[in-house]
Amino acid sequence: MKKLLYLVVALAVIFGVVYLTKTKKVDVVVVPPVDTTSKPIQLCFYNETKTSRGLYDVALLKMNLDGVKVTGEFRNVPAEKDSKTGIFEGTVGPVDKMAMARTADVWWDSMAEGMQVKEQLKITFGEGTAQAGFGEMVDRGDGVYVYKDASKLTYGVAMSDIACSDVDDRMIVEKYIRDNIKTLVPEKAVLGGSWYLTTLHIVPNLKTGEMTYEDGHIQGKATFSYVRNGNQVTISNLQKSK
Repeated sequence: MKKLLYLVVALAVIFGVVYLTKTKKVDVVVVPPVDTTSKPIQLCFYNETKTSRGLYDVALLKMNLDGVKVTGEFRNVPAEKDSKTGIFEGTVGPVDKMAMARTADVWWDSMAEGMQVKEQLKITFGEGTAQAGFGEMVDRGDGVYVYKDASKLTYGVAMSDIACSDVDDRMIVEKYIRDNIKTLVPEKAVLGGSWYLTTLHIVPNLKTGEMTYEDGHIQGKATFSYVRNGNQVTISNLQKSK
């Protein structure tokens, strides 16, 4: 008798579960997948051309891409002309399938001859190279300079992609030497002059460099070795050369 009672109870429970399963509405929460494909990308480009006088024309570009947004730094440093350097921010367009390149349209806080100006700058990059566009500039009315005709730009020397650690070497070592040139130079300035850096050539894979400097009266040249640990730089084996 007890076995029959247990069987009846068990069947009642089973039928109850089946009924509830078929009649009760169950809310299902769908969690969208997390997009992990869109990560910031860092690109670096560099070019140096040795002049007939043994100096170097340098163009350096560092870009941080985050979707359509871009930030970075561009340095155009001719050996015997005025340099222009500074940071920028702006947007990046889609890939031009004909040229297989993208164009960054940015606002460049450029520094030249001690004056800082915000100006428009277009940079094309792709296939391992990058170029900055130059053209006639006009004040748009608020002290910010824009291209007079963006369709008539002349693109500068092609910079090749390199390891960003090499770019960091060049930028950080240069800043250190500029800040400490007065104590680094292995000779005294003359006639009350003060040493300042004129050109610098870094070889990151060898951790060596060569610099020229002057004090307004005389010039000098020296070679050196360096070690960089983050933003910390140590200069050694600095020797005057001809």
